[in-house]
Amino acid sequence: MKILITGADGLLGSNIVRELIERNFSVRVLIQPGSPSKTLDDLSLEKIDCDLLGDKEVLAESISGCDAVFHCAAITDHWADPDVTWKVNLEGTRKVLDACVKAKIKKLIFVGSASSFQFGAAENPGDENGSFPPQYAGVAYMESKHRAMGLVKEYVSEFGLDAVIVAPTFMFGPYDSRPSSGELIRQFINRGMKFTSPGGRNFVHVRDVAKAAVNALEKGKSGECYILGGENLTYLDFFSKVAKLAGISPPRIVLPGPLILLGGTAGSLIGKITGKTAMINYRIARFSLLSTFYSPAKAIRELDMPQTPIERAIEESIQCLKEHGRI
Repeated sequence: MKILITGADGLLGSNIVRELIERNFSVRVLIQPGSPSKTLDDLSLEKIDCDLLGDKEVLAESISGCDAVFHCAAITDHWADPDVTWKVNLEGTRKVLDACVKAKIKKLIFVGSASSFQFGAAENPGDENGSFPPQYAGVAYMESKHRAMGLVKEYVSEFGLDAVIVAPTFMFGPYDSRPSSGELIRQFINRGMKFTSPGGRNFVHVRDVAKAAVNALEKGKSGECYILGGENLTYLDFFSKVAKLAGISPPRIVLPGPLILLGGTAGSLIGKITGKTAMINYRIARFSLLSTFYSPAKAIRELDMPQTPIERAIEESIQCLKEHGRI
């Protein structure tokens, strides 16, 4: 089979590409013009420059002749221009869907986000039956990915597109050259932070996500969603693991929520005055108080998703950060 991947040089895309090559698929990747795509160097694949929003003909030609498509391309940066985020995440997805229908693609794997589903507590984590969390209302990344997921479902019902939605939680691991999620680890190590917020989230090894996503080619059911997650951890537990693997002192203090929000408010104010992006603003502070826990049980059961210990993901993320001179 010939497989096309959008966003192939991102953290997840880079790992999916390698998983596909290991399984002897023929791989074609779409790269945003100007992107260095260092994580794809020396791999056996076909590389095409294509702007999802502007290169409609290139997109159609690239998808034509392929058996399946992995749509990974998205803007995940919470500091990005909201208008651009909506255009890429929603309208870019619409263009990919239209091209897939026209080319009669056999299978589409759409990479969504677990944030489209209501999260839960450690004893009752969120799953694929949850509605969109009201806590994320007005947040461009979360809302655009949720709308894009709904759009995929529309194309399944209206056009008969065979599409599966995979929704990763917070991923760590190798080939995070920018870095993306690895920035959380980088900030903690470089700043020697001695405190954390009281929240937590679900952390997962990116390679486990890549394996489950590729498994979805055969095992995924059309129109179904699968949360691709790993371990639910408080931030204190998570950063304690990071500290141990990095050989630094672990955090000692869990700051109270009101103090976190006060710092976020100050960050937002400073950002407005200076015009510079603050490391923490009110929105990020508010999110850090949430415990966004999810269950990957469905993906484990139906997609044979592995569950690698998160320590290995952290270790490989740290190694990647070192290789790219980030820490």
